[in-house]
Amino acid sequence: MIDNRNLLNIVARELQEMQDKATIKLLTYKKDRSIIIEKDRAGFSIIEDGYRKVVWTDLNEHEVIKRLKKLQKIEFPRSNKLYLERKKQVE
Repeated sequence: MIDNRNLLNIVARELQEMQDKATIKLLTYKKDRSIIIEKDRAGFSIIEDGYRKVVWTDLNEHEVIKRLKKLQKIEFPRSNKLYLERKKQVE
């Protein structure tokens, strides 16, 4: 579990270390809302699954952080703690 106020710093560090086909999943404490960040060869994708259901593709690291800052206010407005799940897919 991570603090919501540290989310952007933690995700920025994780994005730099991500390899292709890896994912980061951010969930509320109740696990009813989530944001999934996936990396592939074209760049990053964000899947918002909660208040809204939206997908953004072909983003770079800067665009992911910028979008995540906005999504943090929408999906996690009153959350103090968030779950962070990392998946490294090796083929």
